Formats: sequence, C-alpha cells, structure tokens
Amino acid sequence: MGKAERVVVAFAAVVAALLLPPFGGAAPTAAAAATNCTRSCGNISVTYAFGIEPGCYHATWFNLTCDLSFRPPKLFLGDGTVQVLEISAPNATVRINSSRVEFARRGGGGDGRAVNGTWGLGRLPQDGPYFLSEDTNMLLVDSCNVQAVVRGGEENSLVASCSSVCPPAYQDGKYFGYLVVVRGGCIGIGCCQANIYIGYSFYSIQINKLDGSFDPGTELSDSIYIVDQGNNYTIMSETGTPETRQTLNWMIAYNMTCPTNASAPECRSAYSSCLNTSDYAMGPAKGYKCQCSHGYQGNPYIADGCKDVDECSSPESYPCYGKCTNTQGSFICQCPQGFEGNASVPNGCQGFTMQLRFIICTSSIIATSYCSSIYIASLYLVLSPS
Repeated sequence: MGKAERVVVAFAAVVAALLLPPFGGAAPTAAAAATNCTRSCGNISVTYAFGIEPGCYHATWFNLTCDLSFRPPKLFLGDGTVQVLEISAPNATVRINSSRVEFARRGGGGDGRAVNGTWGLGRLPQDGPYFLSEDTNMLLVDSCNVQAVVRGGEENSLVASCSSVCPPAYQDGKYFGYLVVVRGGCIGIGCCQANIYIGYSFYSIQINKLDGSFDPGTELSDSIYIVDQGNNYTIMSETGTPETRQTLNWMIAYNMTCPTNASAPECRSAYSSCLNTSDYAMGPAKGYKCQCSHGYQGNPYIADGCKDVDECSSPESYPCYGKCTNTQGSFICQCPQGFEGNASVPNGCQGFTMQLRFIICTSSIIATSYCSSIYIASLYLVLSPS
C-alpha cells in the first residue's frame, strides 16, 4: 500500500472480545444446573449456555461481562469489548453492537485506486464457534465512486459486492457539486448495500475507486458497515453514523458433528435434538447446535428447557376452524360433532345434506290427476358450522 492511503480497521472489535482459548467438549452439568448465576444484565436476559460468573456458562467462549458502570448496565462478550444486545438460545444467535470498518484516504503519492482491509481476523478461530448469521446481515458502503468487494474463507471466495457513485449535479445549467443524497434510502447514490448470504467468521474487504479523477478533498474516508438487513439506514450527513448491529450464529460445539447413534450431551432437554451446521448454513462452519423438537419451544441446553407449544392459543400461526385440542408436541383440529371435512381450512367442515324432491306437472288437466309431462326437481340444503 502506498503512502497515499492507509487502512484503519475499526471493526476488529468483534474479535477483540473473543481473544480467549478455544473450548472443547461438553459443558459441566453443574453449569447448567447452577441456581446462583446472574441471569440478567440491564434489560438483557442472560440465558444458558452463556453466563457471567465462572461455572455459569457452557465453556470459555460463552463467558460475558456485565459492566455496572453504565446506567443501565451493559452486557459484553468475553472481556468487555463487544456489546451484546440480545441472546437467543432457541435460535443460537447473539446480536451485537460493533463499530464500522473505515478506509481512510490521505494524500502523498501512489495511485490510491484500491485499499484492502479485513473483518474478523486476529485470534478468533476461523472455524468457529461464531460466524456471521446468514440471511440477516448485509454489506453497507457509505462513500462516493467506489466499489466494495467482500470475500470470505480460506479460498477468498466472493461473497458480496456493491458500487456507489456520486455523479455531478447541476442547477440552472450550472455545476454545483456532487449528488450524494437521494430520497429512497441507500440505492447506489452516495451509498450502496448488498445482502451477505454466506456466513464466515472473517472476511477480506477491498475498496476499488471507480473514478481516477476522484477528489480526495470531497470524501476523506470510505466507511464500510456490516449490519442487520432490517437496519433503517440514512445517509450519515443527515443523521450521523448509523447503528452497526450484527447478528452472529454460534455453535455449542465446533469442529465436530452430531453423534450418530446418541443424543449430543449439550442437548439436555428431554424434547431436544442435535442439528449440524451443514443442515442450515451455507458457509464452511463445522459444528452443531441444539434445537427443541417439533411442537416444543424454549432452551434446549438446560433440563426441561423445551416446553410444549399450545398451538390452540395461537390460531394465527396454527389455524383451526373447528374444535382445537392441544396435545404434547402437537394438536388435534377436528370438525364439530355432526360435521365432517377438513377443519384446518375455512369452510372445510360440512354438515349432512338434505334432498327435497318436487314433482312438477305441465298438463292443464290437473283435476284428472294426470300429468302429460313430469319434471323432478331436487333442492339440496347443506349445513355448515357457524
């Protein structure tokens, strides 16, 4: 890299919090059963396999720090660098609040057409236990006349790319600067975005200048963000730096697969099972997580953590247009007594059919009880439950 440019990678905060020796094997049973563990920090619940005090978390990678100097207290991964916003044991995810990657430009020679940086390197192992959650995160670039390229994995495979331009703007036929803000959000003018569908624990990022005549005085830095796709992004010049919230997946065990003929020791609930990352993730992460069995929900990493779902109390998710009866791990949807059909669809239950038959005479010689032509008409009455 020439003197003209240097790279400032601030986003490495993710890895700074995870500078801990790797874990191995199952958690001690005492950790899951401990009753004297802190299970909240500020307004955030701390669910096992995570914990704050020694003996309260599954393994080293799952220890947390609750910083009481903040009001309200804030929760952090590991030694207190990356802020934790939410922990989900059922989904095996953790939402974090981290900083951006900034590629700073400075004068002083060199063509300055490409700048390289990284996200997620350091002592964080490249094979887990955390990796960027797929289908929930996106690349976001805040700069002018650049292309951002994100690559991941040992083969440095292309993962995402987008380009942002700031075309010359004119008013009354006179040039007055660059167009950097448009209505409609981040659509390629002044910023661009692209979904990240392959989850890695580290990425390499390259910024390529699209315009060799770009004036460094107009834009002194290229800001790269990895954020949740639901992030409501607004150009920095309007409201300041956007929140950089990301979602990470975690594996309860990595560099191993689910036991073939036995339940994984980490899946402690009676109604839980083991799921390999290869069954739900496209990236190279190798490991597994636990999940509650179908019809149950909760925390599969603790005894009795998976509870029966009462489907009948959530008709919007489990529609039943008849009589709903909850059962362990399932439910029964039946038509009311006297009706039959499919109670799971609207108007699927039908009652008995009544046929009324009428004889219509077309002859005018009614008095002789003789009909020259006879029509038999049938009327069917079908009853449905109200």
